Amino acid sequence: MSGFLKWVLLGYFAAPLCVFAQMEVTSPFVHEKRYVLPSGKKVELTLQERRCRNGECREVDAGMWGMDGGIPRFVTETFLVGINGKPFPIPEKLYKDLTNMHSASVIEDKERIILELKGGDGAGAYTARFELGGMCGFERKICGEVCGEIWEHTTWYNSFAYEGDPLCKSGIQ
Repeated sequence: MSGFLKWVLLGYFAAPLCVFAQMEVTSPFVHEKRYVLPSGKKVELTLQERRCRNGECREVDAGMWGMDGGIPRFVTETFLVGINGKPFPIPEKLYKDLTNMHSASVIEDKERIILELKGGDGAGAYTARFELGGMCGFERKICGEVCGEIWEHTTWYNSFAYEGDPLCKSGIQ
């Protein structure tokens, strides 16, 4: 095959990929999935974004992840987590600032459940990692698309679980 023909074929097959990479996401992110982790724990994750209601979303320069200025296309409406059939509450203020999501996954690391959410694109790309520690609380870490540096670190203690779980003395299990 001639060199010229190889370049023509490469262009023919690569062009749709370039167009796909530049396409704007036009529908809100929805993720409803049940995971069974290596330890046997069962995790249910429900994430739903929605379009901003008329006049609801204003232009932002800071305060929302997934944006580098402008008006968000989508906002997080629902973020529900269940572990072995029990709801694991995530306060609204710790997910309402996540916008324009495009993927979610659940993994287990040293008995901790880690929810990893990715969103935004270009300069607004982010990764949000929720590291759940038993039913006592969690840590939220926000970093770039590839986590090399933590941009925000929040620790949330679930004080309501302290009475119901004798292992929740204080802090994350």
